[in-house]
Amino acid sequence: MKPISVIALISVLILGALFMYVAEDIPAFGDPKSAPNWGVKLFSIDADEELEGNLNHGIIPVSVSDKIEGIGLPLPIKVEKARGLEGEWDAFIIPGEKYYNSTTIRFGAAPDAPKEQKYYLIIKEGDTIDVYRYAPVIRYWEEGEHETEVPNMVTYILADYRSYDTLGEVTVIFTAGVSVVLLLRRRGKMPK
Repeated sequence: MKPISVIALISVLILGALFMYVAEDIPAFGDPKSAPNWGVKLFSIDADEELEGNLNHGIIPVSVSDKIEGIGLPLPIKVEKARGLEGEWDAFIIPGEKYYNSTTIRFGAAPDAPKEQKYYLIIKEGDTIDVYRYAPVIRYWEEGEHETEVPNMVTYILADYRSYDTLGEVTVIFTAGVSVVLLLRRRGKMPK
């Protein structure tokens, strides 16, 4: 075998092994609890009666807000029971954007942003409390029709939430179509 063939074979084997390793972490198709469909677990803390009592009374425990701040995510402003279930709470944030003002970076809410947004899910499981960050699709499901006034979920995601991305994709497809037409057109006159 030629050296280039050996290098190619080794590369294919390494990439194949890497693909199999990564493919094991892909969630089952349609799994509602997968990270893209539901949320990402951020951290766990030990549960105690005071922490659970604070959550039941709508108070964000310091231990939870310190860990969230340590990760660099926005701090929750309030906590409510999730879907009325015992041992599950939704934590809300106020969406904001960074803007530069002379010498400091300040935070302010965008004028068209909702006043508050469900962002974290806190679940008590046994002796621990797990904190999850909701996936963006949860917001699309719950607020999309109300915010965009479009009844079809696919339409309001592509035409509203991701409109610039969709415009870019359409531009690429249009450019490819025009290029194919220009490459395949006949040159010269048609025989009579």
